[in-house]
Amino acid sequence: MMGGHLELEPIGRVESPLTDPGSAPKQGFEGAPDAWLVFEPSVLEGLDGIRPGSEVIVLTWLDRARRDVLRVRPRDDVRNPLQGVFNTCSPDRPNLIGLHEVEILSIEGPRVRVRNLEAVDGTPVLDVKSIVRRPPPAGTGAALARGHVATRLPAQDLARARRFYSEKLGLEPAEERPGGLLYRTGSGEFALFESTGAASGDHTQMGWEVDDIEATVRELRDRGVVFEEYDFPGLKSVDGIVEVDGNYPSKGGVGERAVWFKDSEGNLVGIGQRIE
Repeated sequence: MMGGHLELEPIGRVESPLTDPGSAPKQGFEGAPDAWLVFEPSVLEGLDGIRPGSEVIVLTWLDRARRDVLRVRPRDDVRNPLQGVFNTCSPDRPNLIGLHEVEILSIEGPRVRVRNLEAVDGTPVLDVKSIVRRPPPAGTGAALARGHVATRLPAQDLARARRFYSEKLGLEPAEERPGGLLYRTGSGEFALFESTGAASGDHTQMGWEVDDIEATVRELRDRGVVFEEYDFPGLKSVDGIVEVDGNYPSKGGVGERAVWFKDSEGNLVGIGQRIE
């Protein structure tokens, strides 16, 4: 082994309703409940500048994971081929460091409430770092290149749309206002707004990227979502899923597997998974 010993001192711990690593979500954005970070008094000055709404990376020590594992099946799914742990998000690895991108919800002295944390109760906290987003391409100077993209979907019946997104997709609004509902997901946000206009449903208006499209389709079908079927030259669905050749270089892979469905208001929504 290279080098000598390193010493890490926890700066706090996680307080969470999650107690069993085996039943906890694989990722925080996959349904993790709100949790608390409880910091040691000696490091409280380090929280200066953090505000509700801030997004930070929390580094933890996954003390209930295994250090003698180097190859795993991603997401503990036997259908997935074995991969080196450094190509996965598995908690099992030589150094049990967890990285969690969370949103700050509130701060109460040494206690910080966060969203999207899948670490279980009692997990030691090692550090917290701010998130630095990639800047726009040099020389663009465009204000929009530095902006945040958010989707807006029309709804002729907002109450009906709210029921659809809750019952069929398992999503609840993070905020609401008269005539509008705001939803936040693991990476991004979208809003439903009351409108007298109807969606055409002729083109994709919003899309999700997932790691396991079959599991996602099964879950949504069990909830009652009906997926579109296609049979066009170069685009034929099998059990709702189509394969699309080509992908953006930054996303990797050689293509994408995708499905589409319409929400209660006729908005066409897509889900995709890259083909390795």
